[in-house]
Amino acid sequence: MGRYYSPYRGYRYSRISVGFFLDNLFYSNRYWINDPWTYRLPEVYGPYRWVRYYDDVLLVNIYTGEVVDTIHDFFW
Repeated sequence: MGRYYSPYRGYRYSRISVGFFLDNLFYSNRYWINDPWTYRLPEVYGPYRWVRYYDDVLLVNIYTGEVVDTIHDFFW
């Protein structure tokens, strides 16, 4: 997928857990994993999207910003 660039200059990585609410810039379509099968992630439907967050993958409800699943150190 290439290098990750934070939407905010100077923002540093912080480990995210289930139940956390992200700012909408962190789950904009720029960070979506459009073909989860390529990465062996399960398909998601409705308001959910797999999103890259630094080296982690987060399953985010794009209507609310709530993180519903996390996979840490996925892109290492």
